[in-house]
Formats: sequence, structure tokens, C-alpha cells
Amino acid sequence: MPEEQETKVADMLDRRKFIGGALAGGVLAGGVAAGGVVVGAPIAVASSGAGAHAGDSASTAVRPDAIEPLVDHMLGTRHADIPAAALAMTRAMLFDTAGIALAARNEQGVRQLRDLGAEIGGKGESVVWGSALRLPCHDAARINAVMVHALEYDDTYGPGFLHSSAITFPAALAVADMVAGSAAPRRISGAEFLAASTVAIDIACRLSIAGSPGVDGFATGWHNTTLIGHVSSALLAARLMGLDRARTIHAVGIACHQAAGNAQSHIDGALTKRMGPGFATAAGIMAARLAARGVTGPRGVLEGRKGWFAQYHAGRVDRDLLLGGLGKNYPATATSFKPWPSCRGSHTSADAALQIAGQISSGQIAGADVRGIEQVTIRNGPAEWSFLSNPIARKRRPATPVEAQFSIPWVVAAALTDGKLKIAHFTPEALGRADILAMAARISTVEDAALANPKGGPGQAIVEVTLRDGQTLRSHVKAARGDPEAPMGADEAMKKFTDCLEHAGFADGRAATSRRDALLRVLGDVDGLDSITRLTAAMA
Repeated sequence: MPEEQETKVADMLDRRKFIGGALAGGVLAGGVAAGGVVVGAPIAVASSGAGAHAGDSASTAVRPDAIEPLVDHMLGTRHADIPAAALAMTRAMLFDTAGIALAARNEQGVRQLRDLGAEIGGKGESVVWGSALRLPCHDAARINAVMVHALEYDDTYGPGFLHSSAITFPAALAVADMVAGSAAPRRISGAEFLAASTVAIDIACRLSIAGSPGVDGFATGWHNTTLIGHVSSALLAARLMGLDRARTIHAVGIACHQAAGNAQSHIDGALTKRMGPGFATAAGIMAARLAARGVTGPRGVLEGRKGWFAQYHAGRVDRDLLLGGLGKNYPATATSFKPWPSCRGSHTSADAALQIAGQISSGQIAGADVRGIEQVTIRNGPAEWSFLSNPIARKRRPATPVEAQFSIPWVVAAALTDGKLKIAHFTPEALGRADILAMAARISTVEDAALANPKGGPGQAIVEVTLRDGQTLRSHVKAARGDPEAPMGADEAMKKFTDCLEHAGFADGRAATSRRDALLRVLGDVDGLDSITRLTAAMA
């Protein structure tokens, strides 16, 4: 992202400082929060091209809807046109996604969808990852997308509060399977798959920062990933199916007619939180298939009087963030990767707790032992504090794995107790561990506005531990591990991948090792694959 656009995004996202307080206090931009959903007047945005309501006759009369240049970007951009850094990021995201998806193959939500799919059946068009099952394309994509998102381990585009991979690769790979096995088979090469996926990710990131710029979609009631997934998956499916420009626009319009993604699931710790990307991906693919058969959708998809920005963002949009540098700048190069399987907003706190746990276990603190921890204080910015630390009683004792994934006290308690964080800390069995619960009971949290992150993504965190002998240990983490400012190394990425396959049951024994090595070979040569179905076969 060029410096001037990065500065603009930072200026927009400076509004994040008051999101947490708005949620906790019940007021945002003149509106009143009721039942966790904020309603009221839209926030005016003082920037070039922003602040006008989408759909105003003055704007729509002189220019085409913004969906048109985005569709042209999707259909016209080839592998050779894309900057090397953007392609490299897509490859890294794909590698990360393959591991975390397989790790989640038997998680709650995934298992029920797969069982239901097997019961209902249908034409075996696409692979359901981690199984021998093949289902209709949209059904397979639905399950695979939930797998990517289920463990809260997927990559994050911080400025837009977006998980791009969950709404990209499941759609692209399922459609590639489908067209390869159709009556008029088409092979999607690895290079074409990467190009289409990179552009879809680019558009998703742009949508995430352009609508209600500077405000987390959660604050206004949306799960951005699910909402935007309707658009990105429809665009991907249309390109890989070979739809023309007009039918691609119809496909996005049909998908947007179904678009949803309510954030109440986050608050209630419901399984639907992890299932949202699956709903979106299936809808997007179905929309493209309908458009291919002549079904029409609205043409004013994004900027019509009742279009995307009017409906989901009260008309607040920054067109520069949406279309500026299209085809040249790829915001997704600022994507972060997760070293721990929990909400990204908890990761600076996790890092701080792990640093303290490491000091204790290494003997750096004379006489210290985790059993001697008497009190823990966690300081977070408003967004993290309001969402991930309140209500404190519930956050100390999460009732479901989803609640644990969205609890800073639980994450810190597990990190201090075991000196590490793994998938196993967010299972139903872990939620009953007396030692972690006892540690969580010693935790208090404090809101600190100075720790907010104006660029988006997790804010800073300070963890203070008081020992029974009176010693106090303190760790202040400014950038979460995996952020562009603190990137994970290749060895860390491989360790995460290996841990994920181990959790999936694919790491032990000769057959499992052979399978892992085959998957690594395919992932290492994606650009050169004559057909991307070699990857879906390796994921089965």
C-alpha cells in the first residue's frame, strides 16, 4: 500500500479509539445501542470522495456504479499483471489456510454440516476437505469455508477487520473442482487460481475499509467477513466459470440480495459465528450459477439508492479507498497471520502473558512459579476491552469454545498456566480445567484508551503479574506477533502448519507423513500446476 493511501487508512481508522467506549456506553455517532446492536445517525467522513451518501442522484448520474470497475478488475487482471508482493502474500495465505482448515475438520459446526451434506447427498462436484466426501459445489464450499474460520486461526486484514482467506479459497477451489468435472470440462491452472484469488482478496479488503471508513463493522452490527464474502465469492465463481462482464455483475447483484452476517453471534458465543463465511461462500457460488442461467440481479449493486453502501453503511463510503490505485496497489499485503487460535484482538495480551510465563519458567525470576501468581491485571484499548474482556465474570469462565476464543482473560490464563497456547486450550475439555479457571479468577481488566491501535488490528496490551512474594512482572506488547510490524518467520509458519496437521490426525505414521509431504509439494508449486484440482485432491 503506498504511503499516501496508508496514511489515509490510518486517519480513517483513528475512529477505532472510541468504538469500545461506544459499545460499552451504548452510544455511537448519535445512536443508541439496544441489545448489542448500535443504531442511529451515520458518522460523517471528512475525506476526498467520502461523506456523500451512496446513491445520491448527483453522484450516480455522472458515473457508473462502482461494481463495474471492480468487475473489470476481476475479469481483466492476469497473473502477469499482479505485483510479486501481492502474489507472495496470496501464496502465504493459502499455505496457512490449508493447515488450519484441515485442523478443523472435526470441529463443532463443521461436523454437523458434513453429516448433513452426506445425508442429503447430491452431485459430487467438489471435494469436502479432510474427507472422501464430494458434494454439490456450493455445499462443499460452505463446509470448507467453515473449516477455515472455525478455530479462529485464520489470517486477518487488520484495517478492515476482515478474514480474507475464509471467503476466498473455499469458493475458488470448489468451483475449480466443479468446472473440471463439468460436461464441458475446463482446467483452472495454478496461476489462474492465484490471480483470481489475489484479485478477490484485493476487492474484499477494499470493501472492508471503504464502507463506514474507520469503523469496525462489528460496532454497527456486522461481521465484515461474512457480509463481504457474498461479493468476493460471487466474483471468484463468475471468473472461474467463465462468465462475461454483464453476467458477473448480475452474479454479484444476486449475491448481495442475500448478503447478511449479524454480529450477535460474537456476543452470544454461538457456533454461527464460525459458520458465517460458509453461508456467504455458498450464496456467492449459487449466485454465479444462477447468473450463468440468465437470472438477473440489480445493477446498482454498490452505489444504488438501496445498494450495498446505502443498506449496510448508511451511505457512508470513501470511493478513493474502494477504487484508488486499482490494479496497482494491493492492500492485502498488510495481512497478519495468527500464531494463536483466538480472536486477533487478544493476541497482544497473549504475547505479553507468554513473555511473562517464559521469564518464570526459565528461572529469570528468582523463586518464581506460576503457582505463586496472586493477581493478574490486563490493560487493553477500548475496542479489545469492551468486546473481549466484558462482562468479566463470563470472560473468566467461558461456556463454549467460541466464548473462549473471544475472551482475553481465558487466553491470558491459559498462556500463564501452560506457557503456551494451542488449539487444545479452546476445546470443551479445556474449559473445565481447574488450573486455568483458578488462574482466570485472579484476573482483572482495565480499559486504557492510550493502547488503542489507530491503524486497525489489535491494540497494544499490558499484562502485570503480582506474585505472592510481592514481586511484580510487567510486559507491554505494542504489535501482535504475525503483524507486518512483527512478522512470523518461515519456521513459525511451518510449525503452525505441522501442529495443525497433527491436530487433524495427519502427522503420525508413514501414511500421514506421505500425505503431509504431498500436500507441501503441491503448495510449494502452486503457480506451476496445470490444474489446481491437484491441490483439492491433496486436501481430501
